[in-house]
Amino acid sequence: MRSTAEFNGVRVLGGKQGTRRIGKVLRAVFFPDDFRLAGYIVKRPDFLFMFKRSDRFLALDRLKVDEKRIVAVDQKDSWDEKACQRIGLDWENALILQGMTVVDSTGEKVGTIDAVEYDPATGATLNLLIITSLGAKALVGQRRVPLSDISRYQDMQLFMRKGTQVPSTEGGLATVAGKQAAVVGSVVRNTTASANAAVGDLVEKAGDGAEKLGYQTGRAIGNVKRRVASQSSADEAESTKEVDGSEIEQQESNSRGLVESSANALGKQLGKSKGMFKAFSDSYKKASKG
Repeated sequence: MRSTAEFNGVRVLGGKQGTRRIGKVLRAVFFPDDFRLAGYIVKRPDFLFMFKRSDRFLALDRLKVDEKRIVAVDQKDSWDEKACQRIGLDWENALILQGMTVVDSTGEKVGTIDAVEYDPATGATLNLLIITSLGAKALVGQRRVPLSDISRYQDMQLFMRKGTQVPSTEGGLATVAGKQAAVVGSVVRNTTASANAAVGDLVEKAGDGAEKLGYQTGRAIGNVKRRVASQSSADEAESTKEVDGSEIEQQESNSRGLVESSANALGKQLGKSKGMFKAFSDSYKKASKG
């Protein structure tokens, strides 16, 4: 299946070697009775950029697709009137479906034909790609209406059969964005759930460790306070006695030793906690990355 949209503005080559520039594709032409694709109108460049050249008709069965170009078979009945006579196309009644209006069975306008999907072997039209406007095409996409849903052609309009439903739009930016948002939302939910589970486990472990650390820290600080308080009471009791300078210095040294040893004990407990909180941080980061 191919679409006429693929060939809009595509360069057409011809001649015996298939290298001579003929022009560019302008419009697709269809049979009026069964809407088969008959061929393409080729717009030729102006002569010396001043004199307009007439457009030419190239029959579908006399063209080959070479990458992104069309190469016309070098025969006289490939073009114009001889091509129409050979394939049985009444040029005066031939249809250009692009831009034609499509209405539903109630007479309401569905949109205009932007392109046609067809069988490249036979030219049989398969689907009509319908839009409401170029802006709407980019935003909300287009509607794909099967040719079997079309009942007739009349007054430059195609009418849909009774009982057929207008299909929803597809392929627009809004549709794509909605799909992407759904994918992203799913990833975020899964990642968040994993991260929350990891955080819950680690917080529980960290809480246990912090509780033990707090208990041990409290004991160390309490011991410091009791020992300092005990020493202070002893100092007060001896304050009325006469002591020499060496005794005072010895007492101060003992007090400093108690505080320093208790502080060292506290430092060791805090040092043990570093590994626990680092493991917590690493696990949380790993879970958040999914």
